[in-house]
Amino acid sequence: MRQKSNYKILNLVGRGQFGKVFVAIERGCGTLVALKEFNPKQLSTSSFLRELNFLVTLDHFNIVHCRALEHRQNNRYIVMDYCEGGTLRDLLQCSSQLSLEQSLKLIINILSGLKFAHSKGIIHRDIKPENILLKVGDRGWTAHISDFGIAKLNQEINPHRVMGDTGSPAYMAPEQFYGQYSYSCDLYAVGVILYELVVGERPFSGMPKELLAAHLNQAVAIPQQVPFFLRSAIAKALQKMPQRRFRSAAEMLESIKLAQTILQAEDNPQVFSTDKLHCDHLTPTSVAIPAPRVTNLAIASELVYLGHDNQLLLQLYQNASLAGAIVNQWSITLDQPIRNLQVDSLGCWVSTQSSIYYIPRDTNSKEFRFFIKTSLPVASFATANLVTSINALGYWLAVSYLPQKSRTPVFEIYKSPNCQLKRSQINLKPWQTLIALDNRRGLAIYYDREQQTEFSLFNRRGNWLAAFTVQAQLDLIIYNPQFNQQVLTTEIDNPGTAIIINIAKFRVKRVELDITPTLAISYPQGYLLGDDQGRMVLVDGDSHLVHHFQLPVPNESKVTAIGFTSDGAFAPAPRRSFEPIGSVSAIAVSQTQLLVAFTSEEKSYLQRFLAASHRAN
Repeated sequence: MRQKSNYKILNLVGRGQFGKVFVAIERGCGTLVALKEFNPKQLSTSSFLRELNFLVTLDHFNIVHCRALEHRQNNRYIVMDYCEGGTLRDLLQCSSQLSLEQSLKLIINILSGLKFAHSKGIIHRDIKPENILLKVGDRGWTAHISDFGIAKLNQEINPHRVMGDTGSPAYMAPEQFYGQYSYSCDLYAVGVILYELVVGERPFSGMPKELLAAHLNQAVAIPQQVPFFLRSAIAKALQKMPQRRFRSAAEMLESIKLAQTILQAEDNPQVFSTDKLHCDHLTPTSVAIPAPRVTNLAIASELVYLGHDNQLLLQLYQNASLAGAIVNQWSITLDQPIRNLQVDSLGCWVSTQSSIYYIPRDTNSKEFRFFIKTSLPVASFATANLVTSINALGYWLAVSYLPQKSRTPVFEIYKSPNCQLKRSQINLKPWQTLIALDNRRGLAIYYDREQQTEFSLFNRRGNWLAAFTVQAQLDLIIYNPQFNQQVLTTEIDNPGTAIIINIAKFRVKRVELDITPTLAISYPQGYLLGDDQGRMVLVDGDSHLVHHFQLPVPNESKVTAIGFTSDGAFAPAPRRSFEPIGSVSAIAVSQTQLLVAFTSEEKSYLQRFLAASHRAN
C-alpha cells in the first residue's frame, strides 16, 4: 500500500530550473512548509542528494532549513521552511524602493548566512535575488539563502576547470565565466545585489556576452548620492581581481555593519511631503450631522449609516449618488456602544459588545420602520468580547466570544439573516478579528502579544483548513471583496508600512507609506488609507502605492470617518485587530466621490467630495 503523505499541498508558489515549489501544510501540526520538487529527468539522484546534504549541514537562521525528505509516487521533495515574503526579486520588482536601512539589513542577513556556509567549506556559486527568500521580521524582512543546487565544497574546486554549471551571468564574478570559483565569488554577487538595492538597477546589463565583457573590463559607476562608506563597500566587493575584494564574508559583514551604524547616526526622521499631494480635483459639499463624534460609517446605495457611541443614525438620500437632499433620517439608540458596521446585499449588520443587530435595506417596507422603532437584536451573547464577521452577500456569519464566568473561548457559525446556529465549538484562542472572505471561507486572526500574529482559515461549516503565522504586531486589518485572496494590514511597531497578505499562496508584501494611517477602507481597485489630518494614500491590489492626496481639513477639526461610494457597491468596515472593533473611524466605499466625517469640539459634519479630474484607479 502506498504510504500516505505527511503533507497536503495547498498551492504552487514558484518554478525553478529543476522543478516546482509548493506551499503545503504538515498534517500533524498544521505548520506551513515549502515542498521543493525535483524532476528526475532533469536532475540526477546524485545532484539531488548533494543539495540535500548541503541543506542538512547548514543549520543557520539565514539559510533555509531542511526539515525532511518526502517521496510521493515518482516525485521527490525536499521539505523546507516556508518563507512567506517570496523572493528578493519579488521585492525588487515592487514599485516602491526599499529604504536604505532595510536594504542594509537584508545584506547583513545574506552575509551572515554566507559566513556560516563558508565556515563549513561550502561555496554557493549562485547568489542572486531569486535565491534569497524572505520572511516577515521586526519592522521589515529577514533574508534566507536558498538553492544550493550548484554549490561546491572548497576542496573540490579544480582551478583548471572551464566548463560546467556557472551560475547567473548578471551576478557572476569575472573569474566565474572561466570556471574558477572561490569564496570571493559569493561576495562579488552580494556586491551586485547591494548595488541593485541601493541604486535601483544592476551595475551591468545586457546579454550574457555583454555581461561577460562588462564584468571583465567595465568600471563600476556608483552614484555620488550613495553615502561614502557604502560606496566604498560596494566598490571593494565589485573589484575585478578576487585578491582586491573582501577577504571573507566576515570582513564584508563588519564593513556593512559599520556603514549601517554611521547612517543610523546621521539619519533624520522623514516628513510627509505635501508637494506630492493633489486636492484641486476635490469639490466639497457639506451636510451637518446631529452627533458629537462619528466613529463608524457605512454606505449602501442611497443609505448612509453613521455610528457614534450607542447611537446609530441613518440618512436616506434622494438617489444612490448621495448628491441630492436627505429624504428621511432615523436614529436608533442601542444598549451598548457600536463596535462595527457591516453592509451586505440586503442590509446592514450592527455589532456591539454583546449583541448583533440587522437593519433591512428595503426602506419602503413596514418591517424596516418597525425595526427602527424597536431596534431589537437578532442575537445576544453573555459576553463583552464579541467578535463578528458577515459574508458580503449575507449568507452566513462567524462569531467568536468569551462567555462570562468562563475562560474557554467559543467559535460559532450562523446562517443569516435569521441567525440560525449551524456550528458551535470550543476554541483554544479568543479570536480578535474575523473576516468572511467569500461564500465558503473565512479568516480568523489572533495576536499572541509576542511579536507575531496567527491567521487561521476556516470554512462556513466551522472546519479549520490551514494556519500560518506572521512575525509582526498587526493593527488595522482591511479586507476587499474585489481581492478575496488577500487582506491589507498595518503594523503597530512599523506604522509607516502596510502589509498585503496573499491568503491563497501565504505570501506577504510590504508597501512603504508616507503617512501613519489611522483610517483604512477598501475601494474597487484597492485600499484607501489616511490619517486624522486628511493625508490620504491609495494602494492597489498589486501592492503598489498609486496616489497621494490631501483633504482640506477645517481648522481645529479632525477626520474621524471616511468612505467611498461606488454605484451601489458596498464594502466591509475596517477592523483594528487588537482594539474593540469599530473603536476607530470606520469607512465605507464610492468610485466617483469621497465621504468624510469631520469632528471638532463644537460640531460634526459630513462632506462629500466629487472627483473631477482624478479617479481612484
